[in-house]
Order: sequence, then structure tokens, then C-alpha cells
Amino acid sequence: MHTQTKERTKRNVVIFAVLVLGLAVLAGAIEPLTVPPGAEPGRPGLGQLLWIMAPLGVMLLLRILGGDGWADFGLRPNFKGNRFWWLVSVLIFPVVISISVLLGALLGGLALNVNMFSALVAALSAGLISALIKNVFEEFAWRGYLAPKLYSLNMNIWLSHAMVGMIWGAWHLPFVYLFWPYLTPDMLWYFVPLLWVGTFSQSVVYGEIRLATASVLPAWAMHTIGNAIGNALLLSSFIQFNPGWEPLVSPGAEGVVSIVLMFAIGYWLHQRRKNIERLRSNILTIARS
Repeated sequence: MHTQTKERTKRNVVIFAVLVLGLAVLAGAIEPLTVPPGAEPGRPGLGQLLWIMAPLGVMLLLRILGGDGWADFGLRPNFKGNRFWWLVSVLIFPVVISISVLLGALLGGLALNVNMFSALVAALSAGLISALIKNVFEEFAWRGYLAPKLYSLNMNIWLSHAMVGMIWGAWHLPFVYLFWPYLTPDMLWYFVPLLWVGTFSQSVVYGEIRLATASVLPAWAMHTIGNAIGNALLLSSFIQFNPGWEPLVSPGAEGVVSIVLMFAIGYWLHQRRKNIERLRSNILTIARS
């Protein structure tokens, strides 16, 4: 990368992080002021609207006015030669969430309310549509901008994954009580580190798929499926946690079981991607000799 381009990328990554996190804090502060008195619990205010729109808005600003352009956006699906990576992106959350929930049930950490199965299906259908829209605002910014910009700086790849995960995780913090209703203030000391480690672990998986496919769309699909299933399980009351077990077997990013599985899968994907790159490099070397 040209020195001038590299310096611009560093500058714009800092601008992106500062603006997105600053707007997230502002959104959290104004949210309670913009929800009408007596509104139904969970009804979004203008704060939530600002929060979800900020990453995409800042990304557009930097790509259009900040000199970043669109070359590394990755809007093409790139199906050819990437069927494995697309398959992983579609299946990973159903597998990880299923293991977390089943293990939680076997260990007595949660109960499955099979009588709510029809409610689960209805919540899943509705959640899939809303998540498709919501994750345009998320993934087109996180994996469509921040991740490829950091990867282009050629730092240690694990540090790059960690930086994406830390910024992404911090963006959630102003709304933790809204998105994780079971939280109480005395739980934050371990919940916040778990959330950060969880977003790091997921950023490894998202990032390796992004690097392998050069497309943002598998991450968009993966995030949508994960949100739809996780939210449906909770909103339908199909699963009910026993006190104290939420951080261990939650289907969310903060769940310990999910974190372990995501890191293991992420490392496996990293090794597979590097092996493919080495194989291609060897083939090119032989072809040129």
C-alpha cells in the first residue's frame, strides 16, 4: 500500500471509530428522552434510530468525502469458488446456537418450553425480515468498511480481528440494558468483558469469511440468521434461563459456550484460508518456473 494511502486509511479508521462510538453514546443518552411516556416496553426512540444508522452513515461519509472510494466494499456475492464459505456463513449460527441451547438444557441451565414452538416459528419469520434490513446498517459498515480497512494495513491478522471486535462491542454498550433485559448493574463487571471477548470471537469468523470471499454479503447473511434465531428463541419464551446461567449458555455473543465455539471455528477457518492461499501461491510458482 502506498504510504499516503496507508496514512489516509489510518486517519479514516480513527475518524470512523470516534464518530461511531461518540454517536452511540449520544444515542444512548437521548433514547429515554425520545420515547413517549407510557410507551410499550422496548419501543424504540430516536436514540435507537441514530445508533443503528450511525455506522453506515459514517461509512458513507468516509467513502464519498474521505477519499476511501468503493474498491474494497465487496458488494458482489462472489459465489464462484466460494461455496464452502457461503455454506459456513449460513450454517454457523444455527449450529452454534443449537449446541449452546442443548448443552444448557442438559446441564440444567435453561428450560425448553416446547409449547411455545408455534410462537418460535412466528418470531423467527418476523425476525428474519427485520434482521435483513437492520444488518444492512451493521454489516455494510463493520465488514463492509472497518474490517477491510484494518486488513489493508497488513497488521497482525489477530490484532485486526480484535480491533474490529472491540469497536463493534463497544458500540453496543450504551444499549446493553435494552438488548439484554436480564442484566443488572452488579453483573456489568463480567458481562462487558464477556461481550467484548464474544464480539472478538465472532469478528474472527466474520473476518475470515470476508477475507476468503472478498464480499460483505456472507457476513450480512450470517448476521441476519444469527439475529433471527437468537431473538426468536428469547422473544417467544421458547427458552427460559435459570438464574445465573445466562452468561454461560446464552445464544448471544456474550455466551461462554458460544465464545469457545466461535474461536475454535474461527481458528479452523483461518487455517483453511491460509492453506488455500499457500496452495495457490505454490501453483503460481510452479506455473512460472
